[in-house]
Amino acid sequence: MAQYDASALFLHAGMFAWRGHGVAVVGNKRSGKTSTVLAAAAAGADFVSNDDLSLHRGPGGLVGQGWPRSVSVRLDTLDPLGLTLPADITHPANRHRTDARLLMPQEISRMTRCRIVPAAPLKAVLFPSFTGDEKCTLRRLDEEETAERLLANLLTPPVKDDDLSARFAPPPEEQLADRVRHLAALVPAFSLHQSLTALGLRAELAGALDRVVTAP
Repeated sequence: MAQYDASALFLHAGMFAWRGHGVAVVGNKRSGKTSTVLAAAAAGADFVSNDDLSLHRGPGGLVGQGWPRSVSVRLDTLDPLGLTLPADITHPANRHRTDARLLMPQEISRMTRCRIVPAAPLKAVLFPSFTGDEKCTLRRLDEEETAERLLANLLTPPVKDDDLSARFAPPPEEQLADRVRHLAALVPAFSLHQSLTALGLRAELAGALDRVVTAP
């Protein structure tokens, strides 16, 4: 898909669908990406993806495609988010982990009582970051800042397997940059400054997500 789909972008991002609208959550490790996806799922969103997301042009605009894989959940995030690990989690690597657990998508569904959907129409982009403030603060980003942040989170190549990725020719960087600029011009983007405690407040988070998916 990376080689032959002229619209494809692969991002270090998760996605949930809020009231049917796909919201990409983009960021590096420890930015709060997984916590935001889990909190949204617990607040009523559908789970699409946590760490690998590809965007593609569809009939009505861009569509986010989830890629199923395990989700690493830090144990110290569960209480502030009001979540409890499901019983009988199955990933074999968990016997070697002390500060986190790997959950399969169906276990995420059981933990947050959410649906899993394979894809969603992209409505907005969120760039989360943690703050000491106990509030959830949204800031609308302009196109230039959005494109800069997206470029910093591209997955190139999209697969972390040298033997596999060497068999395919990735798109030139200029083409990817053009796709990023198109995305930044097409879809509203926001920074989300948050604390774990604020993310655990379902009603407040739902209000923020309503503002995100109704932004022009």
